[in-house]
Amino acid sequence: MSDTIPEMNPAIYGLVLAGGRSSRMGRDKGLIVYNDKPQREYIADLLRKFCAQVYVSCKTREYIPAELNPLPDQFELESPLNGILSAFRKNDTVAWLTVPVDMPYVDEAALACLLNHRDTNKMATCFVDSDGKHPEPLLALWEARAAAPLKKYYESGGISPREFLKQQNILLLQPPDKRIYQNINTPDELNDFLNKS
Repeated sequence: MSDTIPEMNPAIYGLVLAGGRSSRMGRDKGLIVYNDKPQREYIADLLRKFCAQVYVSCKTREYIPAELNPLPDQFELESPLNGILSAFRKNDTVAWLTVPVDMPYVDEAALACLLNHRDTNKMATCFVDSDGKHPEPLLALWEARAAAPLKKYYESGGISPREFLKQQNILLLQPPDKRIYQNINTPDELNDFLNKS
């Protein structure tokens, strides 16, 4: 655990959101190297600095090494919401700090910002999105109190984590670095990113 983050209850688990199909990229985005190691491992290592346990969200455990604690999707749903719901099914007594694998600028400062401003009385603590209007739902700290309402939202036909958060009592923050919003979804975006690095 990082010395800069106070111990708080409920405990915080980390979730690398890597369950997408990566269809636009044409290959597994979790295996792309931005920071000297595959991104899913880089994010997992980041989360371990702050979280009691860390898991990697995935479609199946088949391609995820056991040491990365694969957490397969548990719902019939093509949305990142599947990973978050599956995490709460795994443990609904903890908060979940979620980070997607396609945001290469997410770093320790971004996670520390979320955790240092954490409000356990809210459903979630998250950054405003790149438009500055709505919550960025995938780089967020989801409190345990969100588990039941989130499941109810899904059972009523909801599939968007952002739309769920827009309806809830959440804490919205400005990010410490607006580059964190950049996500890489296509080969062209990847080439542009690597050429600028």
